[in-house]
Amino acid sequence: MAVSRASMSWNKTGSWRSSTPLYRDKLPPCNYNCPAGENIRGYIDLVKHDKIEEAFALLTEANPFPAVCGRVCYHPCEANCSRHSFDSEIRVRLLEKFIGDWAIEHAKPATLPELSARNVAVIGGGPAGLAAAYYLRRRGIAVTIYDQNNLPGGILHYGIPAYRLGKDILQTEIQRVTHGCEFKANMKFGADFTVGDLLDYDAVFLATGAHRSKNMRIVGENVSGVESGLDFLKQVNSGEKIVLDGKVIVIGGGNTACDVARTAYRLGGKVTLVYRRTEQEMPAFAEEIEQLKSEPIKLEFLAAPERIERNTDGELRCVFGRMELGQPDESGRRRPVPLDDAKFTLSADRIFAAVGEDPDLSFFQNIEQSSDGSYDFSGIDSRLAAKLVIGGDLLPNPRTVPHAVASGRLAAQKIAAMLNGEKFAPPELLVEIAGPEDINYQYFTRINAVKWTTEIIENGHLTGREAALAEANRCFSCGVCNRCDNCYNFCPDLAVIKTPTGYQTNLDYCKGCGICAAECPGGSLRMKGNSPA
Repeated sequence: MAVSRASMSWNKTGSWRSSTPLYRDKLPPCNYNCPAGENIRGYIDLVKHDKIEEAFALLTEANPFPAVCGRVCYHPCEANCSRHSFDSEIRVRLLEKFIGDWAIEHAKPATLPELSARNVAVIGGGPAGLAAAYYLRRRGIAVTIYDQNNLPGGILHYGIPAYRLGKDILQTEIQRVTHGCEFKANMKFGADFTVGDLLDYDAVFLATGAHRSKNMRIVGENVSGVESGLDFLKQVNSGEKIVLDGKVIVIGGGNTACDVARTAYRLGGKVTLVYRRTEQEMPAFAEEIEQLKSEPIKLEFLAAPERIERNTDGELRCVFGRMELGQPDESGRRRPVPLDDAKFTLSADRIFAAVGEDPDLSFFQNIEQSSDGSYDFSGIDSRLAAKLVIGGDLLPNPRTVPHAVASGRLAAQKIAAMLNGEKFAPPELLVEIAGPEDINYQYFTRINAVKWTTEIIENGHLTGREAALAEANRCFSCGVCNRCDNCYNFCPDLAVIKTPTGYQTNLDYCKGCGICAAECPGGSLRMKGNSPA
């Protein structure tokens, strides 16, 4: 074989090229589908390299509650994970829980910047208000949190049962989130303080949540023994001793109804949950429904309450009408339609209504709600309106913890821009989303999902650090360069150059053969045709 030892640098084969390698990341589907806006792929990659502290820092750039959301988030990221159809989705929520629990044990209190002269009042100590306070304080802005409850957390503390979110975990994480902020407890807006008390603040963030239960609008719903499901959860989570040793009816099909039913069962009740549509139309998250079905709770579908009465021996009787599903309504679900003369009666000792919640805005005048669910605050006191930012469940977003956290973070950004005299521009989202066609499956090994789950998961937790690293290593890194060196190693012309931030192509020598793009595991490298001269 003839071998030349002379340099071939003079032969700039790039002139042969008809297409050019293009390094450009796409948005991973997990990132795109995260309501909190987390860089999921980014912190999974850090966990993969055993950089847990760095993963925690990156995660909390978007969400200061990893230990909380690692327990209560409905994880749409997993449903859209590219490995979902390959073998089994990445357990993103468990990785988030692992990072959050690591921080509870190991993370040191943050060194906060010195306070500026700016100050902000946060009305509502739920996930939105606490997230806003967290990000504002880290910008050097003084924050005072007003909340009508004794402890911060809002729905996290008073609405989510302890079997789903341990109070010790919650309060430890809240202490870190509120570090450097002032918390004023038992302060209800409109009663314990008013608009006049807020005028000395440079900005006000209103995130009072949706804590007022909707009425069922039936005869007898105010009879003694008929209660709000949300109020019941608050009583339990506040430490009140409640014993339910009789029959309990829970009316509703959302997450609150599921929590009420499961909590009532744990307190000794013989529980029946009644919902006016079928299981498929329940607004509760799929995981909540599966957990509900795992309990000895009777489920009664296609039934709507019509009236409640108490008989002479003190027993509650609720008359229900049988329903059938008609055409879809504005929610996209099929509308329940009453069946003629199809009634039945259930007796109970307690009835809990959990048919939805609304915000309590009684402290304002002239607040109107539009058809999209948003509230118009333009009619309030002009002195407050000029500095008011709205968030949490007052926005027409899904009422979930990660959505609330995202609204709090964006509110902090908006307030910071407002205080600096800048126009707020929401961060632009990279809209080119990586899909299955971007993945080179030859570089990945299928797992036995059942066997894998038993090896790395125990009692709803990853079994330890090694399990977390192993799960993170399954990530496809969809659409994002993970510095695997494939393009560098496979290039026959040595035209790929390593840089501190990634790779570059020496176009003098790249012939455009496309081997680099073909061997890119995650699809962040592709070939682009050259434009004609």
